[in-house]
Amino acid sequence: SPAWTTDWMSDEALEKLNKYGIAPPVKGSHDKGVLFENGPKIVQCPQCGSKNTVLKSQFGSTACKALYQCKDCLEPFDYFKCI
Repeated sequence: SPAWTTDWMSDEALEKLNKYGIAPPVKGSHDKGVLFENGPKIVQCPQCGSKNTVLKSQFGSTACKALYQCKDCLEPFDYFKCI
């Protein structure tokens, strides 16, 4: 078992990330192989709620985040990677 996984984050913590403007990690993806993929195919924009988003960089403002951009509202946003 891992020392810690993002799957252990409470729903309240995920909602707080989203309200702050950081897309929360996708639940159920603590598989370590996911760390080396391009990230989830669908990440919801924390600004407008659109699922029409695209990965811009595997690294965002910190190493534990990836940079996405919404194709509807055009806002860039961080996605908290699954660990």
